[in-house]
Amino acid sequence: MDTRVQIPLGVTIAALGDTAAALAWVASRGIAGVQLSATHPSMRPRDLGVSARRDLRATLARYELVVTGIDAWIPSEHFIDTAHADRAIEAACAACEFASEFGRVPVTLQLPRAASNAGAPSTAGPHAAGATNNAAQESHAARRHDAINAIASAAERSGVTVADASGAAGAPWPPMGVSLDPAAVLAEGGDPVNMVSQLGPRLVSARIVDLLRSGMRGPIGAAGESRLDVLGFRVALEMAGLARFPVIDARQWIDPHAGVLATVQAWGRAIPS
Repeated sequence: MDTRVQIPLGVTIAALGDTAAALAWVASRGIAGVQLSATHPSMRPRDLGVSARRDLRATLARYELVVTGIDAWIPSEHFIDTAHADRAIEAACAACEFASEFGRVPVTLQLPRAASNAGAPSTAGPHAAGATNNAAQESHAARRHDAINAIASAAERSGVTVADASGAAGAPWPPMGVSLDPAAVLAEGGDPVNMVSQLGPRLVSARIVDLLRSGMRGPIGAAGESRLDVLGFRVALEMAGLARFPVIDARQWIDPHAGVLATVQAWGRAIPS
């Protein structure tokens, strides 16, 4: 097989099925990078021993694939839920350590956002209800602070950056930057192209994914469906000097394999070589 690296993009392999088959498929299409998932059943750091990690690195080397980053899609509310927080934070910290083994690549996750109004509605009087809500917000803020600090400390120990995909305010930079998802930006009425310049050096990871007219996430450049300014987005990323390859994010796509190939073509057409 010709495994020469040709296309400077990454692909989320969790959407492509079996890990071994996905790596082989990406390499066979000449795509340079893969985005690993630390929450995929076959890729959880706590389940990967020394031998399994060595085998994974050997497979990547055989296919001449680089790792663009590690996804750790842990529900953000788990970081502040007392029933899940310890395990969620432990998993995020393990993902940081895992990322250090592949060239200190970024870890993409969703940090908990600040609560605007924590606590359930109260039937007590206005003063009692206000005190209850204030206490709930303070508790939420404290748990959020502790979780973010724990993850930031783990990132610093491992020499990696965290690419936050939730837009959480107040996360320390460095080591916590931003993962830009154009579909999410479009869904909120924003402009992904302008967002690149607004983020500046805090942009540590970028996704290639469109928000289709149907409201679904999907490949870029789909005739009659695409909303992303592909040329503008690609130019903005290149001018920003992103350190890692942009990642084709095929999660939730109807046909990920076909969508990845269509996205590679659309990305290439934007600026013909």
